[in-house]
Amino acid sequence: MSRVTSSTSGDGSAAYGEGERVFGPPQGSYDADWVAAAARSKDPGLPEETARELAVRAWEHLRAVGELDAPEVARRLMAEGVASGASPAAVVARAAVEFCDAYGVTLS
Repeated sequence: MSRVTSSTSGDGSAAYGEGERVFGPPQGSYDADWVAAAARSKDPGLPEETARELAVRAWEHLRAVGELDAPEVARRLMAEGVASGASPAAVVARAAVEFCDAYGVTLS
């Protein structure tokens, strides 16, 4: 079963052990913070908060679509008005798909 994770807990403290070397999120888990960072590396002008929000929504759309379909996820992000244009939606959707593929995240 896949789940959404974050590198920080709800209270802002680190979820990973202090001093722990983290090279990636747990295999099979979707991490919106990692997806947002990947998207921002492709589009440095993308605000961090926007990238994070889009990454969370992208996960919801990926699960609804049921397949790694970046164009469809980008269309859905734009349709709901979360993305401020086609470029942020496309960049985050592509980052989400690449992340799921690389880390073996299942959509069911």
